[in-house]
This record gives sequence, structure tokens and C-alpha cells, in this order.
Amino acid sequence: MEPDFVKKIYKSVILLWGLALVWCLALWKLWLAVSLTLGMALGTAILASFAYIIPRIIVPGAVKSRKSLIKYAILKYLLIAVLLFFLVRWKQVSLLGFCGGIVLVHAAILAKFAGAYMVERRKKQKVCPGGGAATGTEES
Repeated sequence: MEPDFVKKIYKSVILLWGLALVWCLALWKLWLAVSLTLGMALGTAILASFAYIIPRIIVPGAVKSRKSLIKYAILKYLLIAVLLFFLVRWKQVSLLGFCGGIVLVHAAILAKFAGAYMVERRKKQKVCPGGGAATGTEES
């Protein structure tokens, strides 16, 4: 994966957040907008932590990296559990909106991967127009 790819995902997350925020504010749902923003902040923080930790921990052939990754995962999920505990106790926040914010970050990631896949596929089709050279069948 190219290093610029994660930056492109961040840009897509900001775009999705802006669209969702406008939608929430158009419905006059301020607390839904706050909930969505909190969820997207958590989802983006998880993405940023993966982008920072994974290249540093995963080293081919290292046994220590597996233990470090497990420690990182346990710490991350404990922090998420504490955050969710306080969000549930805060009656103003919509849990559905919060979860929706987390899902929007994952939707941005999936959209970027799907877009990259389609671009690569399109490049292969331009190299072999009509599929003749790639499939072994010739069209006349």
C-alpha cells in the first residue's frame, strides 16, 4: 500500500463527515451531529493508530511483534470500552449516531479500496483492449 493512500482515506473521511454533518444540521438534530462527530473521531483515531502502529510492530519473522500487537489491541479496546461507558452514561448522545460515525469511517476505507481496485482493473483493460490478449481469445 502506498503511503499516500492513508492520507487519501483521511480526506474521504473529512468529506463524508462534512456531508453527514450538513445532513444532521438540515434536520435540526444538533445532538445527532455531535454523536456522529464523536463516532467519526473515534473511528479516525483507530485508523490513525493502525497506520502508525502496524508498520512499526509487524516485522517479518519477529516473534516479539505478535506480543506487541496483542498488547496494543488490548489497550486499544480497553480505551474504547471506557469511552463507550461514559458515552452511554451521557444521556444527550445518540448511540445510533455514534455507531453511525464509526461506520462512516469504515465506509470511507472500503470506498477507497474499491476505487483503487477499479482503477487497477481499468488500467489492465487499457493494456489489453477487448480482453483478447489477457484471455487468449481473439475477436475479429
